[in-house]
Amino acid sequence: MTNWDLQLVVPLWQGSGEPGIAQGATRLAEMLAPSTVRHLVEPDFGTPDTHQNNGDYPLIENHDAVEAHLAAASNALRVLEPSSLLTLGGDCTVEVASVSHMASIHPELHVVWIDAHADLNTPESSPSGHAHGMPLRALFGDGHPDLVPSTTLSQQRCALLGTRSMDPPEQAFIAAHELPVINPEQLQNEPDLLEELLVRWLPDGAPLYVHLDLDVLDPSVWPAVAVPEPGGLGIATLVAVINSLRARGNLVGVGITEYVPGVDHDPSTLWPVLDALGIAVHGRDDNEAREE
Repeated sequence: MTNWDLQLVVPLWQGSGEPGIAQGATRLAEMLAPSTVRHLVEPDFGTPDTHQNNGDYPLIENHDAVEAHLAAASNALRVLEPSSLLTLGGDCTVEVASVSHMASIHPELHVVWIDAHADLNTPESSPSGHAHGMPLRALFGDGHPDLVPSTTLSQQRCALLGTRSMDPPEQAFIAAHELPVINPEQLQNEPDLLEELLVRWLPDGAPLYVHLDLDVLDPSVWPAVAVPEPGGLGIATLVAVINSLRARGNLVGVGITEYVPGVDHDPSTLWPVLDALGIAVHGRDDNEAREE
């Protein structure tokens, strides 16, 4: 199991509009063994006049809460300075703080965005105004100034896996920047595509951050998410993907997001995925993990 420098728990739900996601962050923290320093992000929301919307940018839904969470998470990361990080979200917006920090520590950081959605909208292009559809685009340096972090990510160091729901502006951005995308059907039926991508895209031993939105899984396998999308991955395929990534890259960070525990589900379904990521589950010993 990986001994993370920090477990960062960020119960931000306002970027999605689904309050149940906040409980997902704390439930994940309860599920996992606290083998490292754990920090819970509890921002001070301040007063309305401390969170003005900047310029002519369209207002992001729940802007104040999103900004406050990201500021609190970023401040914690600056103080604690982890070089390896496990982020427990919360909605996907939390990754703006986490990925940006890890990119500042590891300048050659590569990011694999394992998510049913591309998360490449800007406030102008977003149909909903929800920030959880914008974090990857913000990490590339585009979007609302309160979302764009100080350290951004090169498009050449990002790949999307399991993605199957994209708005037209996101599709246009992917085409214009030639972002690698492998959909669930391809991951399931053409595993060589992933291996070919990793050979040309991920140098051996390169620092790697894996963003895992649990909606990448098919709802029949894991329904406990905010925005379920049909046609997703099964557990075995997701585990195989993670194993391929870890065989080539140096896993320095993982973010797990969009868990809604109030939906009826079996939490133990996720254990093989956590095992593959090197994340210890509370109350299980190594023998149990090996037997599954």
